[in-house]
Amino acid sequence: MSRYIFLITGFFIGLLHTMYAQQDPMFTRYMLVSDMAVNPSAAAKDGKLKGMVFYRKQWSGLNGSPETMGFSAELPLESVSSGIGVNIMYDKIGFEKHTSMYLNYAYRIPLTQSITLSAGIKGGVSLFNANLTDAITPDPSQTDPVYSSVMSSVVPRAGAGLFLYSQNTYLGLSIPYIFASIPGQGFSFIDDGIFLSRHYYLTAGHVFSLGQSGIQLKPSIFIRYHKAAPVQVDFSGSMWYKDIFGFGLTYRTGDALAAMVDIALSSNIVLSYAYDYTVSDFRSIGRAAHEIILIYQWQKTPVAVPSIHKFPVLQRF
Repeated sequence: MSRYIFLITGFFIGLLHTMYAQQDPMFTRYMLVSDMAVNPSAAAKDGKLKGMVFYRKQWSGLNGSPETMGFSAELPLESVSSGIGVNIMYDKIGFEKHTSMYLNYAYRIPLTQSITLSAGIKGGVSLFNANLTDAITPDPSQTDPVYSSVMSSVVPRAGAGLFLYSQNTYLGLSIPYIFASIPGQGFSFIDDGIFLSRHYYLTAGHVFSLGQSGIQLKPSIFIRYHKAAPVQVDFSGSMWYKDIFGFGLTYRTGDALAAMVDIALSSNIVLSYAYDYTVSDFRSIGRAAHEIILIYQWQKTPVAVPSIHKFPVLQRF
């Protein structure tokens, strides 16, 4: 056991600096967690005022595995063809804690009667803290100066994105962090691999309706790119029955298979759950991830008589 503790401790120490760069949290249900966290141009794109809380535990059973929780809110500004939103997130992995607070703004540009281009920007601050005194070593009596240090930084960052969509089809491209204020250096566009590390995201999908059955299907793709890691792709298929429930499956290349379900609990509340099963070699250490999201949507007009046909539309994209 002590051998495994030592190896995992060494792993986290060795990657400590790159962990700052790799700190974008991962979500299977990224569109429900609030996809403006990935692409600011998606802020309030469905025209609804809503708030959501979320929690994800990755590699369940592994000490120090990633754990993420937070809150998001979106507000449409229809009078100025815009939307705003806020993401507040707490992410912990190993010795590192990351708290982020970001404001998103999106402006809608109608290209045709059915196609809209949304352009968005985001800005905020990330607070990083790495407490190496939490390390557990095989022989606590043998101390190393590196294990008695605490690293902390406050890093303002900003990014942008585009989202092209119609009623049933969408395409998004974003870079959540384009520039940052580097401690001791000032504002910089240079990817230093520590405080500013650019992740590139591409999303696309299309919703098909199966006649009058009330069933809708959506194949979708979500691509992540970072120069220090292989390209990772989520291939997903989702199905909804009216506005009562939906479920789907995802394959994440080199990582996991996931199943997810969305349920309308009332005319305002939606519950979503996702389960990831690790298929990589890492499954011998951490097998699964659990993700849960609770969404509250404010109706524009009150619903006089509760009905499953008057539930809020379960988000397609």
